Amino acid sequence: MTRAANAARAAIVVCAHRVCFPLDRCLDGLRGEVDRPEDLVFVANGREERVGDWVRARFPEITILELPENRHYCGGYNAGIRWAIQRGHGYVLLVNGDTEVAAPGFLRRLVQFAERHPRAAFVGPKVFFRSPHEVQRTSLCYPSFWRHFWGWPAHRLRAPRPQAEAPAEVEFLNGVCVLCRVAALDEIGLLDENMGGYVEDADWSWRARGAGLTSFYVPEASVIHHETQDGYEQHSLKTFMLKRNTVYWLKKSGAPTQALAYALFSLGLAVVRAGGAMLRRKEASRYRVFLRRLARAYWGILSRRPMGEWFGPPFGSW
Repeated sequence: MTRAANAARAAIVVCAHRVCFPLDRCLDGLRGEVDRPEDLVFVANGREERVGDWVRARFPEITILELPENRHYCGGYNAGIRWAIQRGHGYVLLVNGDTEVAAPGFLRRLVQFAERHPRAAFVGPKVFFRSPHEVQRTSLCYPSFWRHFWGWPAHRLRAPRPQAEAPAEVEFLNGVCVLCRVAALDEIGLLDENMGGYVEDADWSWRARGAGLTSFYVPEASVIHHETQDGYEQHSLKTFMLKRNTVYWLKKSGAPTQALAYALFSLGLAVVRAGGAMLRRKEASRYRVFLRRLARAYWGILSRRPMGEWFGPPFGSW
């Protein structure tokens, strides 16, 4: 079928490299959101835990794409997006595998909103955080050194930042659950696979804005995000990627001074934290490795070196 024939049809792409909670509930709920079972696409991002076989045994009717290696968030979702584009879908909904549907029919309502706003490249719904009683903040502002510097104390104190209660244009949307217009992706391209994951959603929306497109938050209930509480230590891979990609994006978006300031500030904080961990030998060792990798990545980004191992490939062991 041609793209014109499928202009308002949406495919859903879920990507995972392992069996995570609640992947089975996630796919079971999303199966009811598409017109045809094959429009629900699961990308097995590498061969860890034979996740593709696990999904195929439980959901044989959906589309399963198996990648030979873990290409992380950006590479995995790009594979699913390309599948949808080749089959003429007008929209692609990207959803994390650690979610479950809380409001059946939400995809249809998002597409209806997008059809009324033809310059909306991305539309993001209301997402619940770990329970249907707490809303996750998914409408976000672009990274900046000054926002990070002045907002750091508030972040440490967990100051509340409520979501809008009406549809609103936003700078960018958290990628946990977001509807993408295929025609917009024709203009701006897919996710930047150099980033692996984290800050890639800001980069996408920034490129869309440069093309005269917008991102909209719509307070339409969608999924519950069962984000795990582990893996976010200050010396973790996730923290490394977030900090590295922030400097990479600031440099990419034309703010090299902010990129340098952010790099120096975050390295300084990491040194302080490492000093506080000196009495815990195992913890101190992890901080030293983290600092070396982060400093090396920052140096490479700021000195405009061609990307290589210094960038810290996010797919290997940490």
